Amino acid sequence: ARLAPQTLIAELNDLFTEFDAIIERHHCERIKTIGDAYLAVCGMPHPDPEHALNITRAAVEMVRWLEARNDRARHPWRMRAGIHTGAVVGAVVGVKKFIYDVFGDTINTASRMESNSSPMRVNLSEATAALVREEFTLEERPPVEVKGKGAMRMYFVEAGD
Repeated sequence: ARLAPQTLIAELNDLFTEFDAIIERHHCERIKTIGDAYLAVCGMPHPDPEHALNITRAAVEMVRWLEARNDRARHPWRMRAGIHTGAVVGAVVGVKKFIYDVFGDTINTASRMESNSSPMRVNLSEATAALVREEFTLEERPPVEVKGKGAMRMYFVEAGD
């Protein structure tokens, strides 16, 4: 609301261009942006045994890049990241305005991980934490009551990782 539309678009273009590069470096795929939200997956359409590690590495790198950018930027930004592991379905639905999208409970749970994260933190579900705990130091959080899910265990990736 504080930025002129042209400034907002320029800022988002800068952010998402770098996020795309980070995502690609980690063998992940951006699915879409929704306003200032960014949705990416790993292990789709081809299974990747390191999907959880790759997407977590990408999210950590995004936070670090944004912190460094904020040190020199006129308009600082903050982000929250949420990651969950599970099955998804990719499809194009409808007959006009074709847009590839992903569907399934995994997407909904990942969204809940993001909304229950904190600014400049990467929040993992228990399923993802189990797959990355050998590489990352995790901070277990008290169970969080999640809409439609009940109490869920979540983990922050420690900043030093």
